[in-house]
Amino acid sequence: NTISCRLQMLLVIVVLLLPAVGNATRVDRLFQAEVTVGDRANATRDAALRRALHEVLVRVTGSESSVSGQAGQALLRKPQQFVEQFRYREAEHEGESLMLWVQFDGVALERDVRRSGLPFWGQERPDILVWLALDDRGRRYLVSEHSTGPEVQALRLTARARGLPITLPLLDLVDQSAISFADVWGGFETTIVVASERYRPQVILAGRLERSTAGGDWRAEWSLLKTGAGRQWTSHARDLGILAADGLAAAGEELAVRYALRHSGGSTRIMLVEGIYDLNDYAQVQTYLKSLTPVDELQVVRVAEGSIEFALQLNADERNLQQLISLGRRLEVVDDPSLWHFQYRP
Repeated sequence: NTISCRLQMLLVIVVLLLPAVGNATRVDRLFQAEVTVGDRANATRDAALRRALHEVLVRVTGSESSVSGQAGQALLRKPQQFVEQFRYREAEHEGESLMLWVQFDGVALERDVRRSGLPFWGQERPDILVWLALDDRGRRYLVSEHSTGPEVQALRLTARARGLPITLPLLDLVDQSAISFADVWGGFETTIVVASERYRPQVILAGRLERSTAGGDWRAEWSLLKTGAGRQWTSHARDLGILAADGLAAAGEELAVRYALRHSGGSTRIMLVEGIYDLNDYAQVQTYLKSLTPVDELQVVRVAEGSIEFALQLNADERNLQQLISLGRRLEVVDDPSLWHFQYRP
């Protein structure tokens, strides 16, 4: 109708002037990796490209097991066809290694990953707040943003390698008044969730890490909260850094099961969004929906007072889109059994 046509004509101008709407964290450098190399020989470079592609495939499928399967191994046999650019980085300090930085073609890699039947986890990732309570033979403490132990370094390296946005608590006076070591150690979920609200995480990873007084091995009990269905598991390691890295990696694998996309052959879904009263609202919602990986195309079907009906062409199961929208903070589900019904929250 006339209103819809005017909206779409004006959107071309408006959308260029607006920043992207806030939603789940969008991970940068999804298709980049940097690996060590012994020299610049062609054979050495080819082996390094396979290692770099392996890292990227784990990141975009969310699963080490996906990459170790037949489809993943087939992709690893031809890393050169996905390379967009690469360069060497010389060691800057004594003892450092020569590095090979690689940028892979994201469009081609996503296409072949999904054609191979593997899951694909795009840039939209949940924010993970990590609470760690450590008992190192009687020395008990919570890990904070300012901690410098091996567990923090391992968490950050794993987060980069896996494409997982993580936050560690500040443990300032606000945190100290809301939560204690005993709360995290005891796994008091309500207290942990309430204390986490200031960070607005979509997922909470709580870990209880304990060092044995005998052999010195480490044991951890992990809980993944705010995911719709909590999950608990245990792990063991000789090294504290490995224990922390394994815990975050396991959390990432669990989240990938929920959020990574599997090709469904394409479908169309009608979505009604209320709370759209001007061009600014319209541009924000359209830009947000177009940014979501499962959405190939978007069209306006109907415009009414305060609401717009969209037709979304999807490339994945519609449940994947629902899960990604649930990560954001701008579209709130309105209970309606007949169609997708959302309320826009500016």
